[in-house]
Amino acid sequence: MKSVSKILSLGTAAVLLAACGTTADKTPRKFKGKTAAVSPSIKPVRISHIDRAHGSQEIMIQSMGLVGTPYRWGGSDAATGFDCSGMIQFVYKNALGVSLPRTARDMAAASRKIPDSQLKPGDLVFFNTSKRTRYSHVGIYIGNGEFIHAPSSGKTIQTEKLSKPFYAKNYLGAHTFFTD
Repeated sequence: MKSVSKILSLGTAAVLLAACGTTADKTPRKFKGKTAAVSPSIKPVRISHIDRAHGSQEIMIQSMGLVGTPYRWGGSDAATGFDCSGMIQFVYKNALGVSLPRTARDMAAASRKIPDSQLKPGDLVFFNTSKRTRYSHVGIYIGNGEFIHAPSSGKTIQTEKLSKPFYAKNYLGAHTFFTD
């Protein structure tokens, strides 16, 4: 009986995380033989107006100040709560004055993929927590194998270890907006 409830709990967590900062799938679809491009091109975002060390420090200050803020799907405000991408959009805007795309998928498209060996605090870590959208969850790397994120409904912004089985299994990789 315990294993059934554990499976149900994990399934529920996966469904809740799947909604984090995603919108309807915008991949091209076929309608009566025609392909309709539903998603606009995402322009790359590159941060060069501040050095990486200073920028990372500002991102850390902003993000750690949000720990305990409630999760809210579609949320992008400290007063009412955040979803994963809303939190990151808020942090980068307030810490560095940089406007980012709204969804995890679009943030992945606008950023530069980096090897895990180059991962530094302030970079983004992406996860596939949904069968519908590949880049469906995102967090900010804070160092020592940990990241900060807005996990799911009923929870608050918190830190997690990348090695936690759920996140390790669904990890897609690291990305950065910094030019160096």
